[in-house]
Amino acid sequence: MDVTEKISLVSKPPTEEVVTQEELLELFKTNSKPKHYIGIEISGFLHLGSLISTGFKINDFVKAGVDCTVFLA
Repeated sequence: MDVTEKISLVSKPPTEEVVTQEELLELFKTNSKPKHYIGIEISGFLHLGSLISTGFKINDFVKAGVDCTVFLA
């Protein structure tokens, strides 16, 4: 997968913002396996919609070659 495909995967919805496209391009050019951390604070019942959308986004990151870590609080 080339860098532009990785950027489009990481940037597609439900992603709301990326610091800059240029920084993302530089990250994928210089790092073969960048790291991504996501933290989820579970208070009360976990909404199924949140779980599904987060899972799809993590899948996009993994397909793009990103090493994902999920923290549950």
